[in-house]
Amino acid sequence: MTRHLSSLEFMQNFSTKLEIALQNLSIAQYPPDARREMRRLSSTEVASLLDVSEAYIRQIVAKDKGPQPDVTQNGRRTYTLEQLLELRMMLAEKGRKKWMNPRRVEGEDCQIIAVTNFKGGSSKTSTTIHLGHYLAMKGYRVLAVDLDPQASLTALHGSLPDFDAREGDTLYAAIRFDNPLPTPQLIHKTHIAGFDVICAGLDLTEFETAVALEMRQGGGTSFLLRVSQALEQVVDDYDVILMDSAPSLNFLTLSSLTAATGVIIPVPAHMLDVDSTGKFLELASSYMAILSEMGASAEWDFAKFLVTKFEPNDHPQANMTALMRQVFGDHLLLNMVNKSAAVADALTWKQSLYEVQRSRFSAPKTYDRAMESINAANQEIEKLLWAAWGRE
Repeated sequence: MTRHLSSLEFMQNFSTKLEIALQNLSIAQYPPDARREMRRLSSTEVASLLDVSEAYIRQIVAKDKGPQPDVTQNGRRTYTLEQLLELRMMLAEKGRKKWMNPRRVEGEDCQIIAVTNFKGGSSKTSTTIHLGHYLAMKGYRVLAVDLDPQASLTALHGSLPDFDAREGDTLYAAIRFDNPLPTPQLIHKTHIAGFDVICAGLDLTEFETAVALEMRQGGGTSFLLRVSQALEQVVDDYDVILMDSAPSLNFLTLSSLTAATGVIIPVPAHMLDVDSTGKFLELASSYMAILSEMGASAEWDFAKFLVTKFEPNDHPQANMTALMRQVFGDHLLLNMVNKSAAVADALTWKQSLYEVQRSRFSAPKTYDRAMESINAANQEIEKLLWAAWGRE
């Protein structure tokens, strides 16, 4: 029997067509010469982020001691994220509120958090981007490292200056065994103040082959230190480093888990997702046991499960969440990230929910509920950072 469909022709044909279509869509949203900007923040948002009253901010501005906001025709005051950071540092100097400047101090190590699960669609990238943007808006210095060859986290930031995945401008350039590049050369500034990114590309898959060859030549478990050694070059410049892992438990994921000081495992409250997470834990534990025997065990400050895509009125999900809470106990975060059309829309626009104006949504209350859910989860994770640093 002769089959008429060439696998090579099929893959090449639709790979090219899809790439062109997505490029055209991206150009339509953000032309090559367009400069992405973070939306302006209302005075209410600024006051909430600084944990002070709006009246106090107006008092500071009235005395010409702070950045001057833009005032709209209806009298609303708005600030840039850079102005928010300026206000934060100015208030921190007065010292009226402890940790107004949340950046780590001497004796506090940079927190390196791996967001991982080998089940696709568990919201790893959404969790990473929203946590990263939240922390940046709170005043932390954040680096996001995209470890997924599919590069979803990278794509969410549009066209970055001087970045070309085809030129090897990804973390692989820093973790390869031959002629690695210095990690600082791979960092890109984004339009979010305080939020930098190391991008991903298909060349990250080459790490698997490189490790196999290295082990065949007697390299042992040295590959586990590649990500850690690469990030060690930049930890002094950041408070938090977030790693968005690929949906697989490969050599790169193992290396990232070894580099991590904390782990977040997003899990939708569905039977198949929870079952897949169980398989992930089983496989990971077997690998960790082998590595531990070889003297390469990983130690973390925390490891937490996060329920994602949760629908409060779905009884099977509520039952599955109850089961997870029974099994995981305190290792399951109290707050859950609800499934929301607002989040889906924002990601379609290649933005986090923090970047999109509330007025852009046809149902603003949907935005409010989604933001409340995401903020609650992110605040709980922020408390984990403080606990790891030994703060009150």
